[in-house]
Amino acid sequence: GHNTLLSYYHHIANFNWFFHCKAVEEGDFDTFFSQIFRQPHVSHYGLWEDHVCEWLAHKIPNVLFITYEDLVEDTERELERIAEFLGVELTSKLKKRVLHEGKFETMQRNNAVSYSWGMKDSKMQTPFIRQGKVGGWRGKLSEKQDKELDEAIEKVIRAGGRVRCTLD
Repeated sequence: GHNTLLSYYHHIANFNWFFHCKAVEEGDFDTFFSQIFRQPHVSHYGLWEDHVCEWLAHKIPNVLFITYEDLVEDTERELERIAEFLGVELTSKLKKRVLHEGKFETMQRNNAVSYSWGMKDSKMQTPFIRQGKVGGWRGKLSEKQDKELDEAIEKVIRAGGRVRCTLD
């Protein structure tokens, strides 16, 4: 919820030439939050919690749910989970390569994933591979916004989702 909100805001900002979001263009985070992110028929996927709950309700065996917080906490553990889910043999050589290529710093320098090739003629606000941290939303949300997202997270948890906002 919280981290998704901030990532989505920056994603829209970086590709606003496509999205044409006035609130983002003007740097108005509060308007983006209330009139876009928290409106069920405005954001591309509807409300975050409804989108996640719909996926949870399907109980599709070939969908693996991973949280960014889990990836940050223990990348190797999550890589092993992904490999097992996909039925891929994770040799030590492959594991080492994937762990290296998946590092935040490596991805930031990799033109294939950083969108640096598209920045030349773009009005990108922030790098596409931005911070690689959990909790960047702290200090950005008002108390009311934080409470509203906490309620959304509770809905996902009640639906059987595993949501983490911090590594504390």
